[in-house]
Amino acid sequence: MATQTANQIVSAFQQFNNDRNLTWSMGTNWDNTGSEFETFVYKYLFPKLSETNLINIDLGNTFNWLAKEVVRASQFSEEYVVLDTVPVDLNLSKSRTLLLQNNFPRLATKLYQQGVERKTKFTINTADMRYNFATVGDAVNMVVGVLRKAISDINRQEEQEIYSMIVDYVNSYMGSLNAAQKRTAVSMSDLLDQITLAMQNIQHNTSKYNEANLAAGGAIGRYTTQTMLKDIFILTTDTVKNAMLNTRIANTFQLAGLDITRQVISFDTLGGTWKTTNQVTINDNSTITLFRAMGDYQIALGDVIPEGAIFTFDVTGASNGTTTDFIASGTGANVTEIQPTGDLFAFVGDINCIRYRRNTQKMLRTPFINDEFDEQQHIIRYYTQKAISPFYNKIVINGNV
Repeated sequence: MATQTANQIVSAFQQFNNDRNLTWSMGTNWDNTGSEFETFVYKYLFPKLSETNLINIDLGNTFNWLAKEVVRASQFSEEYVVLDTVPVDLNLSKSRTLLLQNNFPRLATKLYQQGVERKTKFTINTADMRYNFATVGDAVNMVVGVLRKAISDINRQEEQEIYSMIVDYVNSYMGSLNAAQKRTAVSMSDLLDQITLAMQNIQHNTSKYNEANLAAGGAIGRYTTQTMLKDIFILTTDTVKNAMLNTRIANTFQLAGLDITRQVISFDTLGGTWKTTNQVTINDNSTITLFRAMGDYQIALGDVIPEGAIFTFDVTGASNGTTTDFIASGTGANVTEIQPTGDLFAFVGDINCIRYRRNTQKMLRTPFINDEFDEQQHIIRYYTQKAISPFYNKIVINGNV
């Protein structure tokens, strides 16, 4: 990917040189006399880079391989399944009119949210680009570094939201979004045994491990699914994954020619994401400072944060300053950290249960050139939707050491 990015930079240089009859190269000594470097950046360099898979580099999103690009960003997503029917012997002694009775298939459906449009902004001061670099290559490294940092921030946000969505699904304080099967482990050894058993369970034809009955039309009936070994993924912590590596769990994947590093997705912690449990009104200037430091420049006093809003940083101010708007415990608590309820945690499921849609086409827009301050305002816009399907197998195992 780094080579691909470098090739795009070279291509941008070649196109710029051809259009302007110049001989720029990365090692050219910097000369700001009559420089058109700003034009090169926002009309040649950034458009070229936005055509690559730049979103995959640097702090890459672990779940990036599950993302499906969609074009119609405003379209709702809905999933349908045909619920099981039970075959019966044909009793010809019954009234013949029964043979003409309609027996339409029963459907269950799940309507997902529309998704959201997001943006991030960064500013490049053109005076910096003119005066502070020895070579053209140094200047390019600076502006590309700014863009890569913005992409890394997006990837980190997306990654945190997906694993937090899964943890919240099985541990929701609202009690309405829970995996059909919850199991308890009393030790690390027991957890590993439970994971092995769960992997066996969801490979059978069964309706025990999905939540089809929670979807519209699913209260009566069932939906039988089978998860192939290649589609099993395990979400857990680094500590648990480390214990797995020399067990029959790893051997099972290895013997099947599967990469355990892809099938088992782990993080040092599955916390660090916060969710509002009540409506919150912003009254504290410290909240404004905290949010703007994290890149949210839209927040203002009097803004109302709805219940269920998710933040991928500590909004309580415990590690980032002091704010009185978000309270995590005690009287007036209005926010909770999304994290497993125990030290031992593993989510064993079908990879198809994660519905991850996005649109990153032309995500880097043409910049706004502010001549008054001699700067470029760059906006990255993208669409993202994340949901969990109730129609695929999943088992959660939790416990305390």
